[in-house]
Amino acid sequence: ACCGIVLWGCAGSLACAPVTTPPPPPSIPVSLSTFRHASGKWAGIMRTIPPSRNDDWVTLIIREDGAYAFEAVRTIGIMHGKGTFTLTDGKLRAETERGWAEATLYEEGERRMLKIAGATKDGMQYSAELAPKK
Repeated sequence: ACCGIVLWGCAGSLACAPVTTPPPPPSIPVSLSTFRHASGKWAGIMRTIPPSRNDDWVTLIIREDGAYAFEAVRTIGIMHGKGTFTLTDGKLRAETERGWAEATLYEEGERRMLKIAGATKDGMQYSAELAPKK
C-alpha cells in the first residue's frame, strides 16, 4: 500500500510539472551557394503524401562536395542510398532513375532545418523536415 501511495504521488507530481512547448521550426530560407553550409548529419521523419501510418525515420549525411548518403528505417526494413546533390536556385537537388528530391535550408538564430520534398518515378510524393544531428 505504501508503494502505491509513493508511486501515485510521483505520478501526480509529474502530471503537474510545467510543460514547455518546443519553439517553432526555423522559417527563414537560406539560399545556398556552396554545399558546405548544408553539410553534416541530419535526421527526422519522412512522410508520404497523402499521409500514411508508416512514416520513416531518415538519416542523411551531406559532404562538403555535395555527395550524400541516406538511411531510412522502415517497418519493412532499412533502405540505403547515395548520390550527389547539385545546387539549383539556392537549393540542393538530387535526381536518380527512381525519382527526385529538393532540399531547402532554413535558419533562425541557432536553429536549422533541412526541408525536403520529392517524388518517385511512379508518383509517390514525400516530404521531410530534418534537424542537425551529432
